Amino acid sequence: MAATKNPTKSRSDEYPDDIFKDTRMSFGDHIEELRVRMFKAIKWLVFFLIIGFVLDGIGDAMKNPKIGVGKPMLKVITEPVESQVRDFYYRRIEKVAKDKFAEQATQTPQQKQEIQRVLLKVDMAKGNTDDLSPDELDIYKKTPQAVQKKLEKLGNSLSELSTEEIAILRNAPRKMPMTLPTAPLAEALGIPSTQVKASEIQLEVEVIPARFTHLSGMGEGLLENRQYLSTLSVQEGFVVYFKVSILCSFVLASPFILFQFWAFVGAGLYPHEKKHVYTMFAPSVVLFLAGVFLCQFIVLPGAVKALLGFNEWLGLDPEIRLREWLGLALILPLVFGISFQTPLVMVFLNRIGIFTAQDYLSKWRHALMVLAVFSAVLTPTPDVITMMYLFIPMFGLYLVGIVVCHYFPGVPEDEDEAVAAEEVAV
Repeated sequence: MAATKNPTKSRSDEYPDDIFKDTRMSFGDHIEELRVRMFKAIKWLVFFLIIGFVLDGIGDAMKNPKIGVGKPMLKVITEPVESQVRDFYYRRIEKVAKDKFAEQATQTPQQKQEIQRVLLKVDMAKGNTDDLSPDELDIYKKTPQAVQKKLEKLGNSLSELSTEEIAILRNAPRKMPMTLPTAPLAEALGIPSTQVKASEIQLEVEVIPARFTHLSGMGEGLLENRQYLSTLSVQEGFVVYFKVSILCSFVLASPFILFQFWAFVGAGLYPHEKKHVYTMFAPSVVLFLAGVFLCQFIVLPGAVKALLGFNEWLGLDPEIRLREWLGLALILPLVFGISFQTPLVMVFLNRIGIFTAQDYLSKWRHALMVLAVFSAVLTPTPDVITMMYLFIPMFGLYLVGIVVCHYFPGVPEDEDEAVAAEEVAV
């Protein structure tokens, strides 16, 4: 008796076209899906924007600068440049003061006595220097009084003086009027308050103006009272606040916005491909936030410090506009957040069978060039420092993506699924 052959299950029975009819989308369906997902993402963005405005108002009413979204984040965003510029000026005034005050040679007690003798002789002669000997005249020319008279004759043009003469004036004391209360002096001297005839006295004290400037610059840095970011129009602060609020709303709404993005991507995939989308959502949010925080708290301060180093090297004073800085500080964190999706894109393409880990590894030179161009185009400033801050992490993430794809390769489709996909594609 001839053996009966088991009927073979038809591929068309296992994967009929109508199973995938809901997954096939026309171009118009894709556009409609994009519109719906964008509208939902914008709703979440507006929701968090309104919440931010409300919290800013509450924080302002409670006099608590830590409550809010846009206003506290504006302080966080401007802090890297404010702190680095403050350090820049503090280092500079300390260095200049140390170098300039050291230019004048120290005088021995004998030299000081000789200078006082010559000055007394000139005063007794009512400023006439004709009776001075050549040695005495040389001594007199190096006194602050003589240099000051010379400066006045030159129309107070410091450029006409020599470096030595400017150093002499820099360390020269000048008279300054001062008002002092008498009560502390009387108490310190043990004089009864009933014998004090005036509540304050007028004095003239001798101060060194250059020392005052040095101490004033130090105090300005220590008090942190100066704002180093400037606005050139009355509406600039208003515009900047809204930009910061929108950025904060985008970051807060990023889980929901990324969900809409992956939902749009998944709508155009087959059922056996959509499962990969679900696994990408959580890592996508984590990598986006990691890129934003890395940029905000590590990259921006480092970039500002490096760029200010060139100003310090060239001896230039930076004048930074708030709008120009925000153009960098607002866009760059978003660029980092989006760029940190690189390994996810690589893993996704690996899981659906488009690229393998070997493909990524063999094309690393091409990836190096593409990522370098990508970093140069996306960074809003033309300097190579900011570009490298973006390029190095991106290339590092590319290598991480290769490792992940190697140790966790995509599950190969069995023959039936592959054929079914081909049939549907046809």
